[in-house]
Amino acid sequence: MENALTLWMEGMRRRKLTISGPMVQEQAYTIQSQIVAKQGKSTEEMKFTASTGWLYKFMKRIGTKNITVTGEAASADYGAAEEMKIKMKEMVEEMNYSPQQVWNCDETGLYWKRMPKRTYIMKNEEKAPGLKVSKQRLTVLLMANAAGTERLKPLVIHHSARHRAFKNVFISKLPVLWRANKKAWMTSSIFDEWYIEHAIPAIENVNKKHNMANRAMVITDNASSHSKHLCTVSDDVKLCFLPPNVTSLIQPLDQGVIALFKRYYLRFTMQQMANAMDRDKDLTAPAFWKSYTIKDAIANISRAWNSVPESALNGVWRNIWPDIVNDFKGFDAASDVKAIVKLRKEIRGDEGFQELQENDVVELLDSMDEPLTAEAALEIAEMAKENDDDEESTENSAQAKKEMTIPKLKNFMQNINAAIECAIQDDHDMERSMQVGDALRRAASTYSNLLEKMVMAQQQRTITSFFRPLTPPETSSTASTSGETSRASNSGGPTPPPPSPPPSPGSPSPSLSNTPESDVDNDLLELDVASDDE
Repeated sequence: MENALTLWMEGMRRRKLTISGPMVQEQAYTIQSQIVAKQGKSTEEMKFTASTGWLYKFMKRIGTKNITVTGEAASADYGAAEEMKIKMKEMVEEMNYSPQQVWNCDETGLYWKRMPKRTYIMKNEEKAPGLKVSKQRLTVLLMANAAGTERLKPLVIHHSARHRAFKNVFISKLPVLWRANKKAWMTSSIFDEWYIEHAIPAIENVNKKHNMANRAMVITDNASSHSKHLCTVSDDVKLCFLPPNVTSLIQPLDQGVIALFKRYYLRFTMQQMANAMDRDKDLTAPAFWKSYTIKDAIANISRAWNSVPESALNGVWRNIWPDIVNDFKGFDAASDVKAIVKLRKEIRGDEGFQELQENDVVELLDSMDEPLTAEAALEIAEMAKENDDDEESTENSAQAKKEMTIPKLKNFMQNINAAIECAIQDDHDMERSMQVGDALRRAASTYSNLLEKMVMAQQQRTITSFFRPLTPPETSSTASTSGETSRASNSGGPTPPPPSPPPSPGSPSPSLSNTPESDVDNDLLELDVASDDE
């Protein structure tokens, strides 16, 4: 019950809604009633009453202090928001921060495998027994600077550390930072590690790249997972917390960027479905959706975040730092929704997609942000118990088995060149076809450079290949003091030579120049001088 309750509270915080003690008690009682009902018992048999004493103990167990135990939940604080705008201006002027040096980070929940309710994919899922795939959620942390010129790789939190979809992929090479806990939410340990190990170094690299002074400020909300001690971990990168109840008013990324990111995610997911059907004429929407994995979701998350324009990342600072906002026209959500609905014509095997309307898409996008109900929180808590099926069974599973070989890279580059040649031959607009060709070459340059390095490494000779192997020296008879020839003993070890007599007074000291030529050949390797062409 408390796991589900904590999920519900986290959902409320994501919506930037404050929580009161009576609200927590009411939800706790509701969740516990549902658990008892599933066990076939009546609520009259339930001893749990969600008392104030339980509430105090629960708050202590989960380590939260920002809940009003009595009274109603607070609304957005417009006065505190105005005060924060004044404070923001003072801090920027005092430290002489540029828009490139001021950052904002914010996290959001994402139901990564959810489609509009009208589609048969969702209707059939509702009828099926067991846990619902559409209830699976991720936490995504996004961060960008006020200029809009720089953004960090998204941090994604899932309930599986090594999902089976990553069987042939290095986790460290994903286009996102991948972290996990059983409930797929942000924790103080994850946030601490991300801020110290990733955010601060990335900000310092940006300052260095642009030849700026190594100073910066990061603005975030006062969520319980954002540890206050992080304010002291760096003298150069300052962490600033927004006051309570103002994030919905002045938190930059919450002013439209996160909503745009989710619209892009849905659009790219549906576009992927349409593209797959275009390649395979027998593929249906349900078959594609069954094969859509968290690996696909990660690719679309990365693509969606990188598609957010710089103007949007800059424009959302208008409520807290209006002086640095350029000519921002605002968000065109209606146009994005129309682009999503337009894809319905390319999807077959599900009549629900053909009937898709704009309000269906809007309803789906709104459901991404709605706080969890008690029932949904309980389902997710139960799902967290059963997520071990998605985990790989051995440590070796984290090792990627796929690799780009020289033949594969050559084949890839041949396909690129063939596509460029096709464009040049078939397009009457020569200038346009050449632009496409240049763009394809630039896009494939990473693989072409990799191919060149691999070929060079394969052809490169080692230094030992320039040496001739020594031929075994001929056995020479060296007279010993006993008149016998020095030979290897029966035990296999060489018989040590007799000590050389000390030089007589006035005789020259032994040197290389005085050593017999045959002895020099036996002791030194002869270098095979390569010819000019080698």
